[in-house]
Amino acid sequence: MKQLLIIIIAFAIMGGGAYWWINQAKSTNKTPNAVTAPVSGAPSANQKSGTTTKTGKLTSNAGKFYFSENGQTPQEIDSYSVDLSAYVGQTVTISGQYSGDTLFVGSVE
Repeated sequence: MKQLLIIIIAFAIMGGGAYWWINQAKSTNKTPNAVTAPVSGAPSANQKSGTTTKTGKLTSNAGKFYFSENGQTPQEIDSYSVDLSAYVGQTVTISGQYSGDTLFVGSVE
């Protein structure tokens, strides 16, 4: 009986804390753990999301792979599914998704 009482008290305390937290979020007009997005609905220039397709030259240096579009600074790329070493020195079209600043290539044409 004593253990049941302790469990009931613990749930009451946790429930009260959750209620307080939700009300605090409502009073500040914010959703807990909300991710803000651009208002226009379109991704900003520096936002990297979704699949990206680019055409340029693939190079390698010190075991890392780089991709440069015409006249731009080389950007680091990587892949779990494509052997990028087979395309070093070639002009190719790559498609993939960003993780941070690195483009992870899913296909090369």
